[in-house]
Amino acid sequence: MAYSTGDTILDDEYNIFAQGAAGGVDHAVDNVNSVWDTGSGDLGYGQGSPVSAVSAGSTITAAQWNTLLTRIENLGTHQATSVASYATLDNTDTIAAIGTVQANVTAVYDGRLDANAFGSDITTDGVVTETADWTTRLIYTMVIDFDTAAKFRYFFNAGGSVAMSFSRSGGATTDKNTEWTDLAANCGTVHLTGSASHTIDSVSYSGTTQIGGSDPGSGSSVSGIDAHALTTSDQTLFKQFADTSPYTANFIEIEAKADAAAGSATTITFTTTCEDAAADTANPTHPAGGTDPADLDIVQGNFVATWVVKQPATDVLSNTWGTPTMAGSVVES
Repeated sequence: MAYSTGDTILDDEYNIFAQGAAGGVDHAVDNVNSVWDTGSGDLGYGQGSPVSAVSAGSTITAAQWNTLLTRIENLGTHQATSVASYATLDNTDTIAAIGTVQANVTAVYDGRLDANAFGSDITTDGVVTETADWTTRLIYTMVIDFDTAAKFRYFFNAGGSVAMSFSRSGGATTDKNTEWTDLAANCGTVHLTGSASHTIDSVSYSGTTQIGGSDPGSGSSVSGIDAHALTTSDQTLFKQFADTSPYTANFIEIEAKADAAAGSATTITFTTTCEDAAADTANPTHPAGGTDPADLDIVQGNFVATWVVKQPATDVLSNTWGTPTMAGSVVES
């Protein structure tokens, strides 16, 4: 029979809401457990305590129905997905169909990668600094370890992000140093999240997303690749060129790869290249008599690359993703 308001709820209908199919789990069908429990791929927060299915012909209790409705409300709260607020049933109530349930189950299933906020930031070992002068390129490497493939999935599925930013300061006042300061700031903050289209804390993210920054030079790009789309080979997430002549060949590029195929990955390795491809032949803003032009083709000061692991919010969810760790380094090439 069709599910409609006022009808007595059938065990098959209830089981589909709970687990996607009358006789077992079906992650391809809108349901609560695929989002709340272990799930698969971009489904699953790892919260455990799935809504119990009922056997054929069994009576659905008020407690079971309340668990399902409460789980829908909790998912809606975590995701900032609009769902109905349900009254608590007691054992004297007839368990009848509620017309909003199907739409609400679909809403929290579709909104599974949204989140109402970020949780706390992990910053330990996330800053890598180059203090030596350099002329050609810096290569930063950052490995973020999520410990297990399940924790990797739960982190990104529940609304986690890895945020990257850059800065340069100090050294002599030269056009080259000034333009590298500008390029680093213009990159803003680059986020890697778990979906090509979702919302966290009212901000839209698209896998790889640039927040802030400005003035990208010609050829700059933001890929939109998300964490679940990483492969075991480097892919370019982000590339930004300088916007001021004669330095428009200079760029900052972020590449990333996972240690295993999607669903099995436990780590992400980020490789960031700061390439100084523009040679200085003069310094018209700050001339110095007797200066060899080659001496101006140097980047000085503190060049800093920063990674922040932005955890999912835990106002509704329990932390099932553990504490990801970071290990970084930089070399001049």
